[in-house]
Amino acid sequence: MLYRLSYITGLAGRKYKDIFKTVNKNHTSTKKTDLVIDIGNSRIKMASFRDDKLLEVISFRKKSVDEISGLISKFGSRHAILSTVTAVDPKLYDLLNQSLNIIELKPDTPIPIELDYDTPGTLGVDRIANGVAAAKFYPGSDVLIIDFGTCIKYDLIEAGKFFRGGAITPGLNMRFKSMHQMTGKLPLITQWESEKNTWPGKSTRHSMASGVIQGVQGEMMQFIELAASDFDDLIIISTGGDYTPFEKAFKNIIFAHPYLTLEGLHEILKYNVNQD
Repeated sequence: MLYRLSYITGLAGRKYKDIFKTVNKNHTSTKKTDLVIDIGNSRIKMASFRDDKLLEVISFRKKSVDEISGLISKFGSRHAILSTVTAVDPKLYDLLNQSLNIIELKPDTPIPIELDYDTPGTLGVDRIANGVAAAKFYPGSDVLIIDFGTCIKYDLIEAGKFFRGGAITPGLNMRFKSMHQMTGKLPLITQWESEKNTWPGKSTRHSMASGVIQGVQGEMMQFIELAASDFDDLIIISTGGDYTPFEKAFKNIIFAHPYLTLEGLHEILKYNVNQD
């Protein structure tokens, strides 16, 4: 199956970890920018855009409202979009509304693609943003998006226009935690990136790492196979920081887009600003 899909070679040999970095870290221009704020389950990302170009990304676990206020002043933004999958501090909401012309991404926010989804009110905003970004980067194409976050999301975009739905499975850390929490003796593995994961595992820790990493790889192959059976010229893209363990196995198949969600959020912001 991997050989059958090897026509996707645009990012072959390009290290995912090398492009998952802050962009233009030393940018100092005072020209107004658009600001994207993405609040996930474990991290907050803030990104600035100018003239459709991603300038800078700052990622952090926790920041005070005063620190975020300083970042907003630094970016000098006029328009902004907020995406969140969790509750937001009311003080932060007040700051954002007072400091910015801000749009909060919700299920009813206008977007430039159509959602073919039975329960759009429950559809994660990160999945929506990923779909919009896929349509931007691959107009008119059929795309399978694999997003490695707290959960792993698989989503299909057809013809660069239609979000067709997908699948959600436990993320890597969730799998390690569940094995520890739901058994009596299996250890909690938190630094799995350094564990050996080749088959067969020669210790309990290595066996657990092998089971999770090889299990996710097999899962990815299955969803790629399913999607490829429906679309002859399928493009496969990945995002999210936990893709690194799989880059070698899928380097000739999958395009790496570490800032896919942020790019999609900016597209939604532009779409709504242009509607005004």
